[in-house]
Amino acid sequence: MRDFAPEKAGKKQWIEAKIKTVFERYGFVPLETPVVEDYGLLAKKGSGGEAIKDEIYCFKDKSGRELGLRFDLTVPLARFVASNPQMPKPFKRYQIGPVYRYDRPGASRYRSFTQADWDIVGSTGTMADFETIAVAIDAMKGLGFKKGEFKVRVNNRKLLEEVALCCNVAKGKIVDCFRCLDKLDKIGEKGVEKELVEKGIDAQILGQLNVKKMNGLKLKDTTPLEEMEGLLALLKKNGLDAFVEFDLSLARGLEYYTGIVFEVCVKGGPSVGGGGRYDKLVESYGGQATPAVDCSFGVDRLLDVLGERVKVQKGPKVLVVPVGRELQEKALDLVQKIRGLGVNTAMDLNSRGISKNLDYANKLGIPFVVILGEKELKAKEFSLKEMASGKEKKIKMADLGKLQKLVE
Repeated sequence: MRDFAPEKAGKKQWIEAKIKTVFERYGFVPLETPVVEDYGLLAKKGSGGEAIKDEIYCFKDKSGRELGLRFDLTVPLARFVASNPQMPKPFKRYQIGPVYRYDRPGASRYRSFTQADWDIVGSTGTMADFETIAVAIDAMKGLGFKKGEFKVRVNNRKLLEEVALCCNVAKGKIVDCFRCLDKLDKIGEKGVEKELVEKGIDAQILGQLNVKKMNGLKLKDTTPLEEMEGLLALLKKNGLDAFVEFDLSLARGLEYYTGIVFEVCVKGGPSVGGGGRYDKLVESYGGQATPAVDCSFGVDRLLDVLGERVKVQKGPKVLVVPVGRELQEKALDLVQKIRGLGVNTAMDLNSRGISKNLDYANKLGIPFVVILGEKELKAKEFSLKEMASGKEKKIKMADLGKLQKLVE
């Protein structure tokens, strides 16, 4: 769990704002859910699965109730929808907030991290799947990622299950098999093969996962294949196929996924997002049978990947410096007028000399300094110093309105 210093916090907020803009452009509305949930709900069979149970931060409150910190934003949404069956469908919601996992910390793996999640609840079929993926692509482009710098890997768990059955994986071992396959990018094919053998699962499925064209698959039930082909065709028709790649090895670790699954991957870097269809989760929480599809960005991972590519000016644009303690109130009056113009403005609160204030402005990256001394006050003006060039100009108090354009 980390602190975010002002510069990094500013970049993180910039990423969240960019993503939020795309969510709202597609007609998604905000929803907020508590950080704390009933532990039984978080650990319920068919929710996150056995693997996620070990990662839940759980505790008892003063009344002895077993609670846990949410490990994602999808489970609280499903609980909300189950409790509010009157919600008009489809319900398109987004949420940006912290989630918690007692995971082993590592590169871009944190125990507290921010997810930006969007879901379409109450809609079956390809159109909702397409729109969820389209949001991911538009958001990545909005963050500055170009064609070739990221891919959305797409698969269908029902298709993968058909392949597994045809490769002699017992139906009762399907979940364990998927859990192993989900580690391919972490421990490699040899590591996964070893885990499969240890669990008594036929490892021949690994030979099928390199298939890039679906017509090379031998299946008993072709329905999942038709779903996959329909989605890919729709993406191609809308010019998004260049950002998408069919990947039969993609399983996604959470057990609640029932169909289409996808991951957003940065070239040479980690997965920064993922999701899929979860048509049984709302029902498992006591709600009506409700189809749903989601995707979620890991904001912290995006921050790690973007790094210095994000340039954010979050601090004040102007620092007002009164020359002498006796001019503080006059300077404060000027500060309030500049703020009234919509300009982010700070003031020297410690009665320091000009040189120390200029040094302070440089350290904080404040681009302009306003200096107000007795001489300026008598002339009904102030000095505006541009820190980058060192140039200084006098501006009349009567022309204060011009300051906004000068500091843009």
